[in-house]
Amino acid sequence: MHPALANYFKTYTKEAAPFMHQQLEEWRISKPLTGLRVVHHVPLVPNTLLKIACLIAGGAEVTVTNPSSFMTAHPEAVDCLRQADIRYIENLSQLQSESFDLYFDCGAELYQALGKPKLGSIELTGSGDQIYRSQTLDFPVISIDHSLTKQLETVFGCADSCHSAISQLLGINTVNKTWLIFGFGKIGRGVAYFCAKNKTSVVAVDICDNQRRSARQLGIEAINPLDRQTLHQAIQNAEIIVTATGSKSIMNAYPHDWFSGKILVNMGVYDEYGASFGEEEVLNQKKPVNFVLNDPTPMRYIDPEFYIHNIAALTLLSENLSQRVHGPTKELDNRIIEDWCKYHSFHLEIINKWFVNFEGCVR
Repeated sequence: MHPALANYFKTYTKEAAPFMHQQLEEWRISKPLTGLRVVHHVPLVPNTLLKIACLIAGGAEVTVTNPSSFMTAHPEAVDCLRQADIRYIENLSQLQSESFDLYFDCGAELYQALGKPKLGSIELTGSGDQIYRSQTLDFPVISIDHSLTKQLETVFGCADSCHSAISQLLGINTVNKTWLIFGFGKIGRGVAYFCAKNKTSVVAVDICDNQRRSARQLGIEAINPLDRQTLHQAIQNAEIIVTATGSKSIMNAYPHDWFSGKILVNMGVYDEYGASFGEEEVLNQKKPVNFVLNDPTPMRYIDPEFYIHNIAALTLLSENLSQRVHGPTKELDNRIIEDWCKYHSFHLEIINKWFVNFEGCVR
């Protein structure tokens, strides 16, 4: 391994990233991806370099790209790739004349830009999961979005990174603020988990009865956005407003002056505020606020997600999967969760309480 990459395994120790260290040790011996050309299209930040290093150790010929639709590649990570002589491409259109065996995709952007891969695609996100499921596919896809492992990032990771990013940008103690969350899917739950853990005032807004019911079961006040009077009052009472619905321009539905003087935050991949709001009105120019951090998700929460996103490639290689979207096996998912709890001395009961059960209105 090039020293530039190896240094990141010192920065992110085995205690911080046990899954990545394990995968590196195993794959540098077994080399299960030997001879495969792959594109890695995952937010390129310093901790992503461990994931890329594992693919290279596994024998893959890796081309790295970045989902620039919602974030800018971290200069430090780009510099490391260049030092290590790993191919990095800014513009996906430059790859249109090439063919690849596997996509490690985000938002289904590789599929939309480059067409089908030879063997299959592994999707990282809920938005990409929806795009792939809406297509008539002629290749298999494994989406890790509907997994418990993914929720270590979207629930617990977001609980940490959302408030950290706001604090970094504004220099405030977010625990002392009142919060309003639009959307009570996986990311909305994460923001609510932070508030509940810190006994911070929070209200959730969701159009889905099941999601509102779920919020109330967790002790979170929840309102229907169609109840305009109650919603208006909740907005007036809030100091921090976070969007996490997974829908574009959802805030255009409400009068702009309702939000005057509020701290406005987006945690979704899309611009959930829309044209009614200027970039200067929303933290991080309406892009996901956690991407102002060097590590948008703390390593302890993204480590198992990197692992499952990589290892799903072995399922594509070894199983004769049908040409549709699949999830990771429950056995693999449960094993990762159990191991993660052991590594970090975390109570499984908290996971059982806060994670989405994927029945109705899931985002």
